[in-house]
Amino acid sequence: MKIQEIEEKNWLAILSIQNDAYHQVGLEELDVLKSKYAASPDTCFACVSDQNDVLGYLLAHPWNGTQPPKLFEPLPDIGNSDTLFLHDMAVSSHSKGVGIGRQMVKELIKVALQKKIKRITLVAVQGADSFWSLLDFREISRTTICPSYGENAVLMERVLIAQ
Repeated sequence: MKIQEIEEKNWLAILSIQNDAYHQVGLEELDVLKSKYAASPDTCFACVSDQNDVLGYLLAHPWNGTQPPKLFEPLPDIGNSDTLFLHDMAVSSHSKGVGIGRQMVKELIKVALQKKIKRITLVAVQGADSFWSLLDFREISRTTICPSYGENAVLMERVLIAQ
């Protein structure tokens, strides 16, 4: 198993994993997901098996401001930012529980530190805030989240470089 940059041939499997993973939040179209990737290919990953099956994926991109980006819309041009927004991470149902998510986050943090990113933000959906807390993400309570993220969505951050 290895973590690598997303390749064109991975997108159908990514859509399938997204479909399997998200029951309380709607699914994003391929062009929307690709817009996140296009904004920062080096902070987007696929975890693939030795047989090149996609086991999971992670999409993160630069972001400015305190409001998380809207779902279901292509990403606008962001420019430079010292913050990454971890837009989406999902693992295939048959690959859960073996640390794939943790490994992809570890790789993201490594790349983020190389890029001098100060923090990573995300919106935890479907009760995933407990998972993200284990990875040192903390709730940001001062921001309203777009309802498209679903009920009980939690905005979280992990500070990498103290400001």
